[in-house]
Amino acid sequence: MINLIVRDDVLLGEGAGSGWVEGHGPVPGDLLRQWIADNADAAVDTFVRRLYERPATGALVGMDSPAELFQGRLAEFIRLRDRVCRTPGCGAPIRHTDHVVPRCRDGPTSADNGQGLCELCNYAKEADGWTARTVPGLRHTVEITTPTGHVYTSTAERL
Repeated sequence: MINLIVRDDVLLGEGAGSGWVEGHGPVPGDLLRQWIADNADAAVDTFVRRLYERPATGALVGMDSPAELFQGRLAEFIRLRDRVCRTPGCGAPIRHTDHVVPRCRDGPTSADNGQGLCELCNYAKEADGWTARTVPGLRHTVEITTPTGHVYTSTAERL
């Protein structure tokens, strides 16, 4: 499975821009269109999942789950949306998908309340004095307060 995030106008060749391929990064639109066209006619064992972003905001479509853990497609959605650890200044590969507001504080298992983090940052946020909350906006944003009272925001990047 190859996960590709692309705006519909880029995929259809009506707009300039690029897409993003999981595990690789940004890819020019003309190369993506050629790659998809070449693979559409071939009998290959590779599936391309095309995820579309909202052109005006860069946001992906939301998902939620009744589960207590981020699993399956919901966890995959969060990894694709966040791409790297959401702790400001980290940028390490995502190893955990976890709740912004913990389940023990009635945080839902949803795309809005989920975030991708590296292992170290996920464990660190569980220490006393750390809090986080989502902030309404055009793209997924998390506000993090450290034990020293410093406040940082992390917004999911556009392509």
